[in-house]
Amino acid sequence: MLIDKLWELQELQLDYRRKERLLEESNLSSLLSHKIDETEQQLAGLREQLETFRADEVRIGEKLDDLSAKVHEAGAKLGKEEMSEDKVQKLEEKMKKLTLEKEKVEDAQGRNFHDRQDVEDQTRASELLAEKLRKELESIPQLNATSRAAVKKSLPTLRKEIENRKAKLPLKAKLIFESLSEKFSGAPVARVASSTCDYCHVRLPQKTLFSLRNVEGRSGDAEELIRCEICGKILYAGIKDRE
Repeated sequence: MLIDKLWELQELQLDYRRKERLLEESNLSSLLSHKIDETEQQLAGLREQLETFRADEVRIGEKLDDLSAKVHEAGAKLGKEEMSEDKVQKLEEKMKKLTLEKEKVEDAQGRNFHDRQDVEDQTRASELLAEKLRKELESIPQLNATSRAAVKKSLPTLRKEIENRKAKLPLKAKLIFESLSEKFSGAPVARVASSTCDYCHVRLPQKTLFSLRNVEGRSGDAEELIRCEICGKILYAGIKDRE
């Protein structure tokens, strides 16, 4: 019967699309794995930079403490000791020099802090990206090389079988099937279950149900196809449902 042929053709068509999607997802899986590796490499570089910044922070802090102590010591001498004008002048020059050096070190400390903050932000962003990519990868069905090759190999044969079956259909039925396939992503036929269209879940009129149960002995042309009044899909009642 024509409707049975269309149902079988749809099953083949959906199987073809499912396998195509598996290959696409396999390609996406490879791409995601590559991106994860790249992100992990970036993270390793960023973490190395953070270690350098932290070491510099300790070194700068120690130098700043040393300069602060020397400035304090020189200031204490100026305030307590009686010195010649020449000594006072030299001590003041030393303090000025130490203060300028201290300011430079404080500037370096500020730059180090801001640069470290920037790298920490980049690190957090890369960690979140890596986590997101891993979750995406986990959600994709994984195909090993053997399974992928088998799926790829089966597609030309499956495609040929689909085209051969389409070629044997009455022209009008073929055109309807292909048009609805394009509209409904390869699934132009809806099964009838519990008196409803399995696609749009609308209860079918008794007249439609009667027609579906009495398809035996029809011409085998497109005129025998019964379509849902709501979604427009071709309706299919299995052999048991026709009894």
